[in-house]
Amino acid sequence: MRIGTNVAAIVANNALQKSQNNLSTSIERLSSGYKINGSKDDAAGCAISEKMRAQIRGLSQAQNNTADGVSVLNTAEGAITEIQSMLTRLKELSVQAANDVNSDDEREAIQKEIEQINNEIDRISDQTEFNTQSLINGNLSRRVYSDLQGVNQLSVSDSYTAGVYGITVTEDARQAIAVGAGSITMSSTASITEEQAGAININGYKISISEGDTLDKVMGKIIDGVNITGGSAFTVKDLNNDTVANGTDYAGYVPTADYAGSTLVIMTNQYGSDQKMNITCDNAELADILGIPQAATQDGIYVEGSDVKAEIATGDDGKRIGFADSAILSTKGTVITVTDVNNKEFSMDVPGNAAGTVFDDSNNDGQSAAGAGTARTISQEVTDVGTMSIHVGANQDQVIVIDIPAITTYSLGTEHMNVMTQYTASRAISTVDEAINKTNKIRSRIGAYENRFDHTTNNLEVSSENLTKSLSTMIDTDMSEEMTTYTSETVLTQAATSILAQANERPSQVLQLLQ
Repeated sequence: MRIGTNVAAIVANNALQKSQNNLSTSIERLSSGYKINGSKDDAAGCAISEKMRAQIRGLSQAQNNTADGVSVLNTAEGAITEIQSMLTRLKELSVQAANDVNSDDEREAIQKEIEQINNEIDRISDQTEFNTQSLINGNLSRRVYSDLQGVNQLSVSDSYTAGVYGITVTEDARQAIAVGAGSITMSSTASITEEQAGAININGYKISISEGDTLDKVMGKIIDGVNITGGSAFTVKDLNNDTVANGTDYAGYVPTADYAGSTLVIMTNQYGSDQKMNITCDNAELADILGIPQAATQDGIYVEGSDVKAEIATGDDGKRIGFADSAILSTKGTVITVTDVNNKEFSMDVPGNAAGTVFDDSNNDGQSAAGAGTARTISQEVTDVGTMSIHVGANQDQVIVIDIPAITTYSLGTEHMNVMTQYTASRAISTVDEAINKTNKIRSRIGAYENRFDHTTNNLEVSSENLTKSLSTMIDTDMSEEMTTYTSETVLTQAATSILAQANERPSQVLQLLQ
């Protein structure tokens, strides 16, 4: 027996300390509800659980982001719904104006309402915002940069990847242009006589020239009348040049304010083969003094515009620039459209002087023929910039990209709608139909986005639920199991305390040997 070292007490004390430590850990788990309260409890588990916590928090915020994305789409769709309603009204008005029972005054009233509707469409497009960001004016569409100023991208499908796409314009679009066969013989001081009075008819719109009208008044009536029908009228002093450059406000001509001795030019403001103009005059003498004798013939003057002519550009290696071999190009007016498989569409608006071609109007029959000019290749750089990215995941680059094309009178083609004649009103019907189709496609795209966000929300909820379950399994205390441990450690602590007390009494037994 030794009294210097009480080995039994040391053993009992160590056992007691272990039991107390285990009991403390059990109490901490029971009181906190977590079985991992520090990295010492489970180093690997602690690291994994903290990563899972962050993931769950990220998923929770992603659900909020998705809800914000749905709000953006709902706001945009609400505005588009109202624009669709206005387009329906435009269809109604254009059909009404196409009926020849309407007088010029009635068509003018219809035209004024059309202009106000177009103004409202542009206002809604410009002022529809979410959190100060414009939604349907093209602000959320992919940015496309052109190497030619004035060219506008109308649409580019999501399936077109970022890169450079080339289009070669070989001939510019042209307005319908009627050029007088001779000069105006009426002097600036003369007046229209009774024999010269008559009417000039532009696509069915009547311009009355009365007895006593001076040359300035006659030209004023012609200019105003042509403007009403969606065109322009002016005079040109010199037609000796063989070629006329395209693309200016006056179809390449230089107008003069000196009407006497000049040549009368009448043209449409818009470009394309659907721009047609029929000019007649019911008085041959009036037609002669205005330098348009052909207007007094049975058929009058009939002219048409022409569409832009283009092809897909190729590089030095002979391969198409950007476009696949299956892509097909088509043109209408100043618009060039490239379509490909899988509903891929690439559409751009090219102004009337893109290629810098010139036209031969020297024959004075109004039918412009393309003359000299160099084909121009236009490079359109499609980027991934400009769209709205909704972050719908907890990790990097987990986004849904919202691309909403511009919905304006320019992009819809209703900007210059004119219903002042039966012909232009009939053409306006087709224009509105195309605008409605474009709007329907965009609204359908927004609906698809909304459905996608619904599925994304459901997926986020399920992912968050499953991750939370996994995290709970990893860090939450199993109370029944832990209570068993707590009870066991409590009994062991009590037993160790009792044994330690007895072990501390053992050295006192040495006194019996010393008696």
